[in-house]
Amino acid sequence: MSEPKPALYIVTIEVAPSAEDTWNQWHEQVHVPEVLRQPGFVSCRKWKDTTAADDGWARYVCHYELTGPDALERYTASEAARRLREESELRFGYVTRHRRQIYSEVARFEVDSDADTDADASE
Repeated sequence: MSEPKPALYIVTIEVAPSAEDTWNQWHEQVHVPEVLRQPGFVSCRKWKDTTAADDGWARYVCHYELTGPDALERYTASEAARRLREESELRFGYVTRHRRQIYSEVARFEVDSDADTDADASE
Protein backbone atom coordinates (compact mmCIF):
# COMPACT_ATOMS: atom_id res chain seq x y z
CA MET A 1 0.00 0.00 0.00
CA SER A 2 1.38 3.41 -0.95
CA GLU A 3 1.91 6.25 1.52
CA PRO A 4 -0.75 8.95 1.52
CA LYS A 5 0.24 11.99 -0.50
CA PRO A 6 0.46 15.36 1.22
CA ALA A 7 -2.12 18.09 0.82
CA LEU A 8 -1.50 21.77 0.24
CA TYR A 9 -3.85 24.26 1.87
CA ILE A 10 -3.42 27.66 0.26
CA VAL A 11 -4.83 30.74 1.95
CA THR A 12 -4.65 34.06 0.11
CA ILE A 13 -5.16 37.10 2.31
CA GLU A 14 -5.45 40.70 1.16
CA VAL A 15 -4.79 43.26 3.90
CA ALA A 16 -5.62 46.96 4.05
CA PRO A 17 -2.45 49.08 4.24
CA SER A 18 -3.60 50.67 7.52
CA ALA A 19 -3.70 47.26 9.23
CA GLU A 20 -0.80 45.46 7.57
CA ASP A 21 1.79 45.79 10.35
CA THR A 22 -0.64 44.86 13.14
CA TRP A 23 -2.08 41.97 11.12
CA ASN A 24 1.38 40.61 10.23
CA GLN A 25 2.47 40.64 13.85
CA TRP A 26 -0.66 38.77 14.98
CA HIS A 27 -0.58 36.41 12.00
CA GLU A 28 3.05 35.37 12.49
CA GLN A 29 3.20 35.33 16.29
CA VAL A 30 -0.26 33.95 17.10
CA HIS A 31 -2.30 32.61 14.18
CA VAL A 32 0.20 30.54 12.17
CA PRO A 33 1.75 28.91 15.27
CA GLU A 34 -1.75 27.91 16.46
CA VAL A 35 -2.62 26.44 13.07
CA LEU A 36 0.65 24.48 12.99
CA ARG A 37 -0.17 22.94 16.37
CA GLN A 38 -3.20 21.23 14.80
CA PRO A 39 -2.85 17.53 13.94
CA GLY A 40 -1.63 16.85 10.42
CA PHE A 41 -0.02 20.24 9.75
CA VAL A 42 3.64 19.93 8.71
CA SER A 43 4.77 23.42 7.71
CA CYS A 44 3.77 26.85 6.51
CA ARG A 45 5.49 29.16 4.02
CA LYS A 46 4.25 32.73 3.81
CA TRP A 47 4.71 34.81 0.68
CA LYS A 48 3.99 38.45 -0.16
CA ASP A 49 2.95 39.42 -3.66
CA THR A 50 5.37 41.94 -5.14
CA THR A 51 2.39 43.81 -6.60
CA ALA A 52 -0.47 45.14 -4.48
CA ALA A 53 -4.10 44.45 -5.33
CA ASP A 54 -5.82 47.01 -7.58
CA ASP A 55 -7.11 48.90 -4.54
CA GLY A 56 -3.66 49.05 -2.90
CA TRP A 57 -4.20 46.24 -0.39
CA ALA A 58 -1.19 43.98 0.26
CA ARG A 59 -1.60 40.37 -0.86
CA TYR A 60 -0.13 37.45 1.08
CA VAL A 61 -0.27 33.73 0.34
CA CYS A 62 0.27 31.02 2.96
CA HIS A 63 1.11 27.50 1.82
CA TYR A 64 0.31 25.06 4.59
CA GLU A 65 1.57 21.52 3.95
CA LEU A 66 -0.43 18.74 5.59
CA THR A 67 0.11 15.02 5.90
CA GLY A 68 -2.86 14.40 3.58
CA PRO A 69 -6.33 15.50 2.53
CA ASP A 70 -7.92 13.67 5.47
CA ALA A 71 -5.95 15.84 7.93
CA LEU A 72 -7.35 18.94 6.29
CA GLU A 73 -10.88 17.54 6.37
CA ARG A 74 -10.52 16.89 10.10
CA TYR A 75 -9.11 20.37 10.65
CA THR A 76 -11.82 22.23 8.72
CA ALA A 77 -14.50 20.41 10.73
CA SER A 78 -12.75 21.04 14.06
CA GLU A 79 -13.52 23.41 16.90
CA ALA A 80 -9.98 24.80 16.54
CA ALA A 81 -10.60 25.85 12.93
CA ARG A 82 -13.89 27.49 13.87
CA ARG A 83 -12.22 29.36 16.74
CA LEU A 84 -9.23 30.48 14.63
CA ARG A 85 -11.45 31.80 11.83
CA GLU A 86 -13.72 33.51 14.34
CA GLU A 87 -10.77 35.24 15.99
CA SER A 88 -9.42 36.34 12.62
CA GLU A 89 -12.80 37.72 11.59
CA LEU A 90 -13.31 39.51 14.91
CA ARG A 91 -9.87 41.15 14.91
CA PHE A 92 -9.34 41.83 11.21
CA GLY A 93 -12.52 41.02 9.28
CA TYR A 94 -13.03 44.60 8.17
CA VAL A 95 -9.46 44.98 6.87
CA THR A 96 -8.81 41.55 5.31
CA ARG A 97 -10.18 39.42 2.49
CA HIS A 98 -9.54 35.66 2.31
CA ARG A 99 -9.63 32.95 -0.32
CA ARG A 100 -8.90 29.33 0.50
CA GLN A 101 -7.94 26.48 -1.82
CA ILE A 102 -7.06 22.84 -1.22
CA TYR A 103 -4.76 20.82 -3.46
CA SER A 104 -3.74 17.17 -3.34
CA GLU A 105 -0.35 16.14 -4.66
CA VAL A 106 -0.30 14.48 -8.06
CA ALA A 107 3.46 14.21 -8.60
CA ARG A 108 6.70 15.47 -7.05
CA PHE A 109 9.76 16.60 -8.99
CA GLU A 110 13.09 17.46 -7.42
CA VAL A 111 16.47 18.61 -8.62
CA ASP A 112 18.84 15.71 -9.12
CA SER A 113 21.93 16.82 -7.20
CA ASP A 114 23.99 13.98 -8.74
CA ALA A 115 23.33 15.39 -12.22
CA ASP A 116 24.73 18.77 -11.11
CA THR A 117 27.85 17.08 -9.72
CA ASP A 118 28.33 15.06 -12.94
CA ALA A 119 28.04 18.22 -15.06
CA ASP A 120 30.60 20.04 -12.89
CA ALA A 121 33.05 17.11 -13.13
CA SER A 122 32.95 17.03 -16.92
CA GLU A 123 33.93 20.70 -17.32
